[in-house]
Amino acid sequence: MELTAENPILKKKVITYGIILGVVSFILALASMYVTKNGTSLMTSAIYAGAINYVPFLILVVIFCRSLRTANGGYWSFTTALKNIFIMLAITATIGTIGTMLLNWQMPGFQDAVLENTKNMTLEFYESANATDEQIDDIMAKLDQQQEALGSLSIGQNIFGLFIYFLVYFVFALILAAIFKKEAPIFKRVENDDAAHPWQNDTNQQV
Repeated sequence: MELTAENPILKKKVITYGIILGVVSFILALASMYVTKNGTSLMTSAIYAGAINYVPFLILVVIFCRSLRTANGGYWSFTTALKNIFIMLAITATIGTIGTMLLNWQMPGFQDAVLENTKNMTLEFYESANATDEQIDDIMAKLDQQQEALGSLSIGQNIFGLFIYFLVYFVFALILAAIFKKEAPIFKRVENDDAAHPWQNDTNQQV
């Protein structure tokens, strides 16, 4: 039987899992930044950083979605799944954004070091690919602009970025809800009873 969306156990798990995912995603982002900061190859660093950042996160999301469905009695409609999964991901995005803001405030040089090494690896990559000086200058100019923009992000810009995360996570929640929805059966299954029915007993007695 599917429980209602107001199931207190489900609501508690949604909040708990959202907090866990938020903390984990922030730690994974730090780890991927550390890999990029110390990388020597643009492609290798991108692969490793991407794997660190996304693979454990996706595994946890799948585990938590299944656990939430179980907490709802093993069944939930698409709407119920979408609502609870999105709330979980919204909490995750909020914690991740706050963590990033605090990191940039407390350790502004860390992100600069990541971006500087990214620029160096990008330069080496395009030089090895025999790109023209004009192409390299254009790419480096864009990276410089991105670095300046990241270094001057205001609170309003961070909030705007958070709403972008909400939009992306809503689409992600739509996909997850479609995968993990499980409608409750309309009819309850009745177990077979091998005992004889009363009319059968009567017939046997008469014979």
